[in-house]
Formats: sequence, structure tokens, C-alpha cells
Amino acid sequence: MSLKSVLCAACAATILSAGAAGAETFKMQTFLGASAATTTGFEEMAAKLKADTNGEVDIQVFPARAVVGPTETIDAIENGLLDGQYTGPTFFAGKDPAMAVFGDTLSAYPNTDVRDTWFTEGGGLELGRTLYAKYGLHMICVVHWPQEQIPSTVPIENVEDFQGIKIRAPGGLPSDLLTRAGASLVNLAPGDAITALETGVLDASDLANVGLNMAFGMYNNAKYSVFARHSMPVTEMSVSIEKWNKLSDDAKAKFEAACNGLSDDLLTTLGDQEVAAIDKAKNELGVTFIEFGEADAEKFRNMLLEVWNDWGAKSEDAQAIVDSHRAYMTSLGIL
Repeated sequence: MSLKSVLCAACAATILSAGAAGAETFKMQTFLGASAATTTGFEEMAAKLKADTNGEVDIQVFPARAVVGPTETIDAIENGLLDGQYTGPTFFAGKDPAMAVFGDTLSAYPNTDVRDTWFTEGGGLELGRTLYAKYGLHMICVVHWPQEQIPSTVPIENVEDFQGIKIRAPGGLPSDLLTRAGASLVNLAPGDAITALETGVLDASDLANVGLNMAFGMYNNAKYSVFARHSMPVTEMSVSIEKWNKLSDDAKAKFEAACNGLSDDLLTTLGDQEVAAIDKAKNELGVTFIEFGEADAEKFRNMLLEVWNDWGAKSEDAQAIVDSHRAYMTSLGIL
């Protein structure tokens, strides 16, 4: 081997060694199971990001509940059990009312496409990062999540039809909104809600989009699916600030780009799954789909403003998020 070859090999070994020394492993838990498109998409993102950063960012993906429960991931990051999360802020509504307000925009916007411009153009991302920093977290990006529908055993064709409806709801802002519409809330786990729909204990269940509702078996007994724009949750990816600050600027930029890339991919993947799920629900399960018109959307939006008034008063951070949404919606002509 020539002297030049020996020197080149030595240089290469030095570079690889330096890259390995700067490697950061991120143990991150998701909010859905191992087979969910969100989890498998995150795993693909992690593998590509590790290659793109020459191993500097090495994410170990854990499905929901593999390490801790969904409401415990922030504490687990603080305690070193995890280094990050891909989840929804509403899981932490009991920890901080600002998380509840940030995590679900309810009926504020006509659709997620319009709502998501608040993050990029209305200052939402900056507000989120400021909030998360108080818990030792850096929020990398907001990740696409589809709009939700309500499986129901009875037709709910307008806001007034919620009067007296017994509905499973998880708490937080969506439950507050549905209560104001006259619904009677029942706190049940998704699995228990399936039986409750069958026995008549429940009339409806607030859970997720059509695809996930179907995966849980909600439409086995609930033959109506109501698109009421009652809930528009946010999902995000965040990591320990301490570990984030150890990354090079290049790795940080690639991590953020990968997060946004996952969001773009899920927009397509979850969108395709939703189309297929709706088709199956209609043609194989006999589900009737109901969509609220603009008049009812406006009624829900007015109720939302009352919800915001109450939740904004709970903390300065919550009020700042409410004020930002109000200002941005006004700029768009929604208010």
C-alpha cells in the first residue's frame, strides 16, 4: 500500500471515529401501536435520518405504552427513561391547560390545511416551542393528523341533535364543546366504548378519524359517522432540549426536515387510508356519513369562542395561544 493510501485510510478512520463520538441516541415513544402508519412511518424516517446524518441522530422508536403510558412521556423524558416523543399535546391537558388549548383547535378552522398555516404563518410553531421549552423539550415540528368523525348509533345532523346524546369523550376541550352542545359525556376507554355502543349505554363515541374508528370496531354497531368539525387535534415530535443542543447544526436541520417530511408523507398515506376506510364503511358496513353544513359549523365556532374564554383564563400561556388563534382567524376572515 502506498504512503498516500495509508494516509487517506487514516484520515477516513479519524472522520468516522469523530462521527461516532458525536452520535446521539434518542429513545422516542409514539402515541399509537406498532402497526399504525404513524409508527411505521416514524421508523422509516428514523432509519433514513440515521443514514443522512452518518449516525449522529440514532432514533429508537417505541410504540405506545412500550415504556410508559401516553400521559407520562414528558415525565419519562425528564427522568431519562425516554429522550423524546411523537404524540399529541392533549395527552398533557391535565398537566397544563395551555397544552389542552394548543393540542386541539376544535371547530375554529374549516379544515386541517387552513389550520396548519397557523403554525407556519401565524406564529403557532413559535408559541408551541416556547410552551414545550418550559418542560425541557424542543418541539421539532407539528405532524399531520387527519380530521376526526364521530361514530353514532343515531343520526346527528346538526348541533341541536347533540342534546341528550350519550357520548364517550376523553376530556379536555372537545368534551367541553360537546357538553355545551347538550351531550351527556361518559368516560370510557375506546375498547369499552365498543360494547357500550352495542348495549345502548352509549349513543356515540368521540375517538379519531374513520380509519382508526374502523380499526377499533366502532362501526360494527354505530351505523352513522358524523363529520361535525368538533375536534381537530394536533400531533407533534419533540425531544429533550439537552440532547437537541448536543447535535450539530447540520443534524438539527436534517432532523427538522425529516420530521416535516414524515408529516408530508402521512398527509398522503393517511389520506389514502381514509378514502379506503370510508369506502369500506359505506359499502361493506352500511355506514351513513353526515357532514355538518356551514350554519352548524358557525354555531360550533361560536361555542368554541366560549370554550377558549374559559380555558384561556386558566394560564398566561393558554391565553397567549387563544389570542394568537383569534388574531390569525381574523386575518383570514374566519372571525
